[in-house]
Amino acid sequence: MDSQKILNEEHTLVVNEKIDIPEDGLVLGNGDLCVGIYQKEAEIVWRFGKGDVWDRRHETKDDPAPLTIDELRRGIRDEGWCCGPCGGEIKALRGTDKPERMREVLRSSPSRSYPYPMPKPVGELALHWPADLQGLKITQKLFVKQGKVEIKCQWRDGEQLDVECFVHPKLNVLVVCWKLSNFDVGPPQPFFRDIPIWLSLYRWPDPDIREFAARWKTKYNFAGFDGICNDNANPLPKPEVISHKGRYVIQQKFYPDKDFPDGFRYWLGCITDQPGIERVDTGVLNEARLLITSEPPQNYEELLNGWVAADRRLREGKVEYPPMRDYSGYIVVPVTTSGDEDGCEKAYEKICNLLEKDAKTVIGQWQEETHRAAREFWSASGVKISEKTLENLWYEVLHTCRCVYRKGAVPPGLFIPCFLNDYVLWHGDYHTNYNFQQCFWGFLATNHCELVEAYFKAMEYISYTGKKIARDYFNARGIFVQLCGYPIVSDNDPVPTSPMGRMPYMTGWAVNIFWWYYLYTQDIDFLRERAYPFIRSFALFYLDFLERGEDGLYHAFPSSFGEEGYTGEPEKNTDAPQTMIHAQECLRIAIMSSKILETDDQLRNEWRQRLDNLAKGRGESEWEPLPEAYEPRQQQFNAPEFRPAEWHRYPHRYSFDKRWWSWIQFLPWSLMRDVRGGQFEPKRDFEDCVKAINRWRHKNGLLWPMPARFWGRLGPMTESFGIIAPVQEMMLQSWDGVIRVFPVWPMNVDAEFVNFRAEGAFLVSARCKNSHIEDIRIESSVSGRCQIENPWRNMTARISRTDTNETVFKGDSNVLSFETQAGKQYVIECLR
Repeated sequence: MDSQKILNEEHTLVVNEKIDIPEDGLVLGNGDLCVGIYQKEAEIVWRFGKGDVWDRRHETKDDPAPLTIDELRRGIRDEGWCCGPCGGEIKALRGTDKPERMREVLRSSPSRSYPYPMPKPVGELALHWPADLQGLKITQKLFVKQGKVEIKCQWRDGEQLDVECFVHPKLNVLVVCWKLSNFDVGPPQPFFRDIPIWLSLYRWPDPDIREFAARWKTKYNFAGFDGICNDNANPLPKPEVISHKGRYVIQQKFYPDKDFPDGFRYWLGCITDQPGIERVDTGVLNEARLLITSEPPQNYEELLNGWVAADRRLREGKVEYPPMRDYSGYIVVPVTTSGDEDGCEKAYEKICNLLEKDAKTVIGQWQEETHRAAREFWSASGVKISEKTLENLWYEVLHTCRCVYRKGAVPPGLFIPCFLNDYVLWHGDYHTNYNFQQCFWGFLATNHCELVEAYFKAMEYISYTGKKIARDYFNARGIFVQLCGYPIVSDNDPVPTSPMGRMPYMTGWAVNIFWWYYLYTQDIDFLRERAYPFIRSFALFYLDFLERGEDGLYHAFPSSFGEEGYTGEPEKNTDAPQTMIHAQECLRIAIMSSKILETDDQLRNEWRQRLDNLAKGRGESEWEPLPEAYEPRQQQFNAPEFRPAEWHRYPHRYSFDKRWWSWIQFLPWSLMRDVRGGQFEPKRDFEDCVKAINRWRHKNGLLWPMPARFWGRLGPMTESFGIIAPVQEMMLQSWDGVIRVFPVWPMNVDAEFVNFRAEGAFLVSARCKNSHIEDIRIESSVSGRCQIENPWRNMTARISRTDTNETVFKGDSNVLSFETQAGKQYVIECLR
């Protein structure tokens, strides 16, 4: 296997048609600023998004006092509180002396009826071509490993427009270079500016939410936005064009909040070689808009005389005609915000100063830096699959992840920033169940541990309020992980009512990615300094929340799984399987972490006592009940979210083409369960799985998890990033401490992967070719014991160090086990 060839091989996404909706746009970005590229009638459009651009208003003044755990327990136990998960009838089966209080805490809180907090779109740049040109042929290419997009437009009479664009890997700037060739200017016209290529940079005014909801309803027959149409909701202040040190910039202000007492704001500006930059009065449109043009090189009389002279010479047969002109130029668009390290103004000035002396040279340097950063990213791992759907999916999804996630930047919630509508459902929040978790499932195995930093950043925001909720409303230590989180500092519980705001299972769910990061990297400093403080706090919450019953076991009351309401019967609202299984995992991880770090001996004993006496999950649900007894040796036990679900047992469960015909958001989660649990049978299921993915992939390679015919065009959501995780686990698994190469892969499909990361900090490369597994190589990042399942069953395998050719293992056992040294590579081969 030529690993370096796979790592160096370019991957190009080609679209030979117009992309006519923003949500299908090709994506560029640097993990903070991201840009979606699409087309309108006669223009190419770049739509900007940035992770920290949020309307941070949180209108909690009408919310009831947050529901406490004591109130909730008394209500269900003594009064028989009964309600649905998201509305419906509310009643007390055994009567209540406080009916108003019961109704206000068992429904959605008034703050949820406002459209904010929510992420907001930044604005757009448009490059306009001559609208009279006919017969457009367009080719758009995203060069994944160069971090650039090239667009070529050709028209019937030979005109051609070439565009190249990229986003700098560190500076929040978009660079666009263009050239219009073979354009026949024809005779000049008086009173008209003959400028065939021009650009506009703009931000439209925030619409009223009621108007937005009405238009969405009429367009898509979906009334979901009606739920956030509070009569007191107001749009953002109108955007404006301001002048700063002789340059026009578009400024969008936000209302003051706790993080930004003077109000958050962002600037959208341009630096260009075009001589004309004008502020446009858009009148009743209330847009903030700049017009960028190249002025004619001569006045009208000179142009006319030149054209007449050329026409006369043509008729005399002296020269060829017609005279053609090429139009070319560049534009740099910085996007800076109050959240930038230097602040909005200084960050903008810094970019302008870099371009002040020799802009073209600087742009050339930026191109090289962008290319180099992309190459460095893609040198970490790679795949080559004969089934191109999965190969393309892997590269294009991971490319988008690189564009929207970066250490230190504010990570997106449910929606990709450059695809945002003016208003979004679910507040675009950090929806902390599977919606937010599955975004990060595949990053560690891709050997891009840095992408997981975005999860830790989001948990910092969530923990700020989570400490208050645990302390004040659960009478508990530690952190309670709320269903909703925002990148804002708030003392208010974002969901102060129940049942949605008092679901105790997500606290245990949130711990896993912290623990996995340690398992995949073996970074003890990370475990001590960053992961364990969170792990400890999550486990402390369960230590205080779980109550000992008369049976001597610890129970979770009340508890629910998924979006479940209350029945009014205490026994049916106790020990929900989802809560108990995540509590078990959280306690187990806390015990192992504290033991590794040799700390918190007393707490570890308390966690152990809870774990050894934890009640089993009740009833039937999509979650398996807990094992009869916890076994300490299962240190690499499969995570709760990936254990087989009850509904997998039904005969029709693998009809992928029908199972995923109308709904795709659960595919990454469900497929992970199947692949790890042994329910996925490659010969039977692989082809239908590929069909399902093909059905939902759009022009930019991304999945739309929410069907447009139900919800309207919400576009790709971050949760769809999780699809790369089960694709990778078809080729490599290590969740139980044993590396398995191509464990559930169809052997008739050739595939190679390079430097996939396994638990234990091993980098694994392997190839499946002509129905045989070969070229298995393992690099150990840290010294330790490696275990790998013998991929050739009962045949003898030999493991040797590549630098010395020394044999470190030889045998035909089911699991090959050998000691490794940090930085050394090992090759595994079959002795046939």
